[in-house]
Amino acid sequence: MENSNRALNVHLGADLKARWADYCLALGKSPGAAIKAAIEQQLAQSAANPARKTYQQVVETPTSVPKHRFEILLTASEKAAINEQAQIERCSMRRWIVDAIRIGLTHEPQFGMDEVDALGESNYQLLALGRNLNQIARSLNDGKYEPVTVEMITALSGLIQKHTEVVSKAIRASLERWDIE
Repeated sequence: MENSNRALNVHLGADLKARWADYCLALGKSPGAAIKAAIEQQLAQSAANPARKTYQQVVETPTSVPKHRFEILLTASEKAAINEQAQIERCSMRRWIVDAIRIGLTHEPQFGMDEVDALGESNYQLLALGRNLNQIARSLNDGKYEPVTVEMITALSGLIQKHTEVVSKAIRASLERWDIE
């Protein structure tokens, strides 16, 4: 759009334009003036309430990089609740707090030890599945057309099902663990 052109063309269609014209008539404004007022209101609201920034975890920080101390004060009940959750998730209170901060900043899941164990097992199963499929593909590419049996497909299907259950459980646990009362 050129800078010299100050007009805005909006194609509404017959029905929407008629309803808009009726609405503006009831307000005592021209359709153009009502659109301008609505745009100004949206921009003012946006300026007053800017969108919150979502951060991303982009690079793993080496353990040699120094950490910065930040002290917080908690009520006894907050500390007890954090301690209880840290025990459930098999991590330290410090680790639990850092994970809570990261999820607040990045909106990405931070997995506890149970989820990490489950996802590790799931990856192991997925790699086994990939090796099985690779062997079948290699045999077919080598011209060895050994019949694929129902048992082979059932075994692969079982591995896929197991993988899906493990990942689903970890995802549910990650999403649900942040609920508090």
